Amino acid sequence: MGLRIEPARRRDALGLLALHRAVLEEGEWFVTSMAEYRGTLASKEAEVVEAASSGDSLLLVARSAGALVGWVSLSGTGLARHRHVTRLEVMVGRSARGQGVGRQLVEAALAWASAHPVIAKVSLVVYAKNDAAIGLYRALGFAEEGRRDREYRMEDGTWRDDVLMCRWVKAGG
Repeated sequence: MGLRIEPARRRDALGLLALHRAVLEEGEWFVTSMAEYRGTLASKEAEVVEAASSGDSLLLVARSAGALVGWVSLSGTGLARHRHVTRLEVMVGRSARGQGVGRQLVEAALAWASAHPVIAKVSLVVYAKNDAAIGLYRALGFAEEGRRDREYRMEDGTWRDDVLMCRWVKAGG
């Protein structure tokens, strides 16, 4: 596939925005619906700048043949008592799924978190029915911490549970 993982740059904002919208339009994997999404080019540029300047956040992109096919972010809260935790979010375009893009993005984020002097725990939430994502996270050492039953009610009236997962990247966790 010729995949390249690298830090997001300001010029990636348009590609990040397009990918975010495309995945949300699928209506399957994220809490935010496309109708609710308020992302703009300016807000994506701000995310890139914030991740680059923050000491506890990261935004990486995956490129294949020059096209942006995925991204991963680690976001800290900035709170002193929570400095050791970062939250992972990953998004891969439909055409690149099943090709190891998500795995490489998460592995790169985990390597960054492991090398960070303060971060000890990487956490995430995922729909309980997202078997592919849960399988990937488990294969990369994440463990289930809990579940929020019926956390979301979909437009068709069905319920979705949320699974809370984490991976400790430093001893003592």
